[in-house]
Amino acid sequence: MERNELINRIVEEKGANAIPELIKLLEDEDPEVREIASEALFKLGEDAKKALLKEFERRVEERNKNDITLLYIVDLLADFGEKSIVKSLYNILSLYSWEEAELVIYEALAKLGEGDKVYDILRYFLLEDEERKKLGAQAAMALSYIDRPEVVKDLVQAIESNEFKGEDLEIIKKALSQIVMKNSMYYEILMNLVGENINNYLG
Repeated sequence: MERNELINRIVEEKGANAIPELIKLLEDEDPEVREIASEALFKLGEDAKKALLKEFERRVEERNKNDITLLYIVDLLADFGEKSIVKSLYNILSLYSWEEAELVIYEALAKLGEGDKVYDILRYFLLEDEERKKLGAQAAMALSYIDRPEVVKDLVQAIESNEFKGEDLEIIKKALSQIVMKNSMYYEILMNLVGENINNYLG
């Protein structure tokens, strides 16, 4: 059964009754299982959001180090636009000891309207960090949620640096496409920066 078909079947057949089990599956060792559970929870909407918020609060209180399940919950609640978690997101940053996890939290903060506060650190991950080749694509996607003209220049700089190849480069181009589609002024900025080669910069 295809992944999308499986997700739709869970949502249609079990509905809200599947939520507790799906939240448990966010702890599964197999990343694909976690992704399927995550997508199904998002499709279940408001009921899932309430249950995830409860689970988020419980885990934040426990303050376990490097809780991967909590990152999935953070990502989902940010996609749901749940602004009540913002303060807690800043508090849990210190619980994680690797940068990819921090980036998930910074991206959630960007989605929830905290872009101005996290812009500098995300730009650093994209353009200056020693690990930028590994972290740049993830940082670029997080930057695409920030409504600032500087982001266009940063993403162009990343593309032109020749440090990113293959799938990572495509993700950065996709991030640039997302931000210029939201605002015609950003499209103009991009045109001024790259001229007729614009299509080479968009994913």
